[in-house]
Amino acid sequence: SIDTEGPRIWDALITLAPLQAPRDLALRIVTPSVLIGQMQRNEATKTDLMNVVKRAVEGVIDLPDRELLLRSDRPLCFESEMSSRDRWYSELHLQVIGGVATAPTPAALVGIDNSLRLSSPPFDGLADVATWLALSAPGSPHRPTSLSIRVKPPVDLILDKSTLADDSLRLTLDAHPSFDVNRVRLAVRAAPGGGLKTRKQVANEIVWDVVTGDRREGSVTIALQHADAALVMVMVGNSTVRRNWFLDPAKARNNRLLAIQHFDKDLRMLKHAVLESSESAKFETGVAALLFLLGFSPAVQLETDSPDLVVTTPGGQLGIVECTTRIADFATKLGKLVDRRGALAKSLQASGHPAQVIGALVCRLPRDQIATHENELRSLNAVLVTGEDLATALDRVRFPNDPDQLVAAALARMSATEE
Repeated sequence: SIDTEGPRIWDALITLAPLQAPRDLALRIVTPSVLIGQMQRNEATKTDLMNVVKRAVEGVIDLPDRELLLRSDRPLCFESEMSSRDRWYSELHLQVIGGVATAPTPAALVGIDNSLRLSSPPFDGLADVATWLALSAPGSPHRPTSLSIRVKPPVDLILDKSTLADDSLRLTLDAHPSFDVNRVRLAVRAAPGGGLKTRKQVANEIVWDVVTGDRREGSVTIALQHADAALVMVMVGNSTVRRNWFLDPAKARNNRLLAIQHFDKDLRMLKHAVLESSESAKFETGVAALLFLLGFSPAVQLETDSPDLVVTTPGGQLGIVECTTRIADFATKLGKLVDRRGALAKSLQASGHPAQVIGALVCRLPRDQIATHENELRSLNAVLVTGEDLATALDRVRFPNDPDQLVAAALARMSATEE
């Protein structure tokens, strides 16, 4: 955003990747109030990249024509996803956190939205362009400004070229041409598997091709016993790069999944609705379908003044769910969740039924973007489901799940965090 002191960073992301981006997505939009852009550099020395990182840690982004600052009335704070043990993709990450910026007035936000609709390329306001750039839009009065740095690993799995079928796991990897592939570690375990024999270290079996262009490709085929699914763990030295489940589509053991997959092969539409679509109605429907696959009984509500979903478990637990794709809706959705949970509990009590109602807020955003709201959620006894949780849940649908155990685990995590 641009104020009397010059341009300041509201939200920004710097990503360093070993391989060149397949498409040029550079853009630049300048309005009197905001500067929006995405720059791509395909060639840079290690010294240049380290300077970019050092300046970012100081809260500064250097553009060719100006300097962008992460302003704060206090020392900058730092957070990292790397301390989490539950990450499936383990790129290097650091978030630099500045002060809480004054939110634009509603009139100013309307003006910015209209200017973006007239821009080239056009965007349907701040929410649209923020979704495109995977950033948060100005508008939340309590969210601190931030600058995130992500460094992708020099080697990784090519997921769309890796498959599990007929007890045979075929993996393909991409590596930077200058990377020493002898540092790669690759572990596999099958499920349900045949004991310890289906837990293997297989890095020495990878066949690496000669360097072609800006990358080097490696491949390996591993024979597994009784493999409905296989967990693959890729590491560089002692550091994890990626953990990923590969599933044999012919051996699904969750009959709910078989029913959904008959109409939505590979769950392509479901994954798009839950992880990518910016349409709130599709997101709510996707969350309902995901809950169904996990063994819950969800009901999408038709009445306007009602929660997005009402859910029951086989054990008789009752819950209501509010869904949101944006941080700007967070406070509103949370308020509605608490009010509606309380009203439903009173109604149940009045009719002689157990009055315990579980309240859950499902937010598409990653946990680090909504961390400032977690204390509020705990104080209101509401379960938070984030983007990482949704991705993990999609990995679980292959197998039968116990919804009551899932609820108990979520409540236990909430209580443990509070303590």
